Amino acid sequence: MFVFQRCCCCCCAAGSEEESTPFARERRSQKAVKTLNKGEKLVMKHVNVPSIDNQFAEIGNLYNDQVEHHETMTQCIIRLANISASSPDLTTCIQRLKENYRDYDVKVLMEGYNFSLLVKTEKEFPEDLKQAQEIMKNLSRASKLLISNQTRLGEMMFTVLQLQNKVDMKISITEANTVYLDQVRLKENLEENLQKTDKARQLSKEYEEDANKVIRELAKISGAAF
Repeated sequence: MFVFQRCCCCCCAAGSEEESTPFARERRSQKAVKTLNKGEKLVMKHVNVPSIDNQFAEIGNLYNDQVEHHETMTQCIIRLANISASSPDLTTCIQRLKENYRDYDVKVLMEGYNFSLLVKTEKEFPEDLKQAQEIMKNLSRASKLLISNQTRLGEMMFTVLQLQNKVDMKISITEANTVYLDQVRLKENLEENLQKTDKARQLSKEYEEDANKVIRELAKISGAAF
């Protein structure tokens, strides 16, 4: 009977040791983090330190604005393709509009980062052309806004992801939360925020490049030097 009790204790101890291994904790932590994909909004978790939470909130807002602007760009190009009855390619769309409406002298006008669809006529022109003008206006605005917040967003992401900054944030969480289990949970939230920020940083560069591609292509169509 005494031997049986010793075996039970050993089994319990072994199970407890397995649960407390770093590998087990790491496996649970990795499973909990959802990968951020292109087109998805960035949702940050609270770490219960106002200054840190505000940083992550601003990063999330700026990034989510980029997601929305990128979606607007995509939808604008699709709508132009539908109106011009062509493939979703800007050069092809504009060329087809010019061919379909030769009497209206359709052109792309480029002024700095702003571009528009110019229709030279003194008479009323077709609804499709009016819609195309509005779409180009929205496309111009979305691409410009996406690029304009990239500098601020890039700087914030760079700062947050610095090693020393990570250490400082963990110290702040420990100091602001005296309960150990709260410290563990909030530091896991911090790690998740940092992983998502790193992924968002990569995707943000892709959004910026897509916006620059639109501007370069329209500059080429308009004949402007860019």
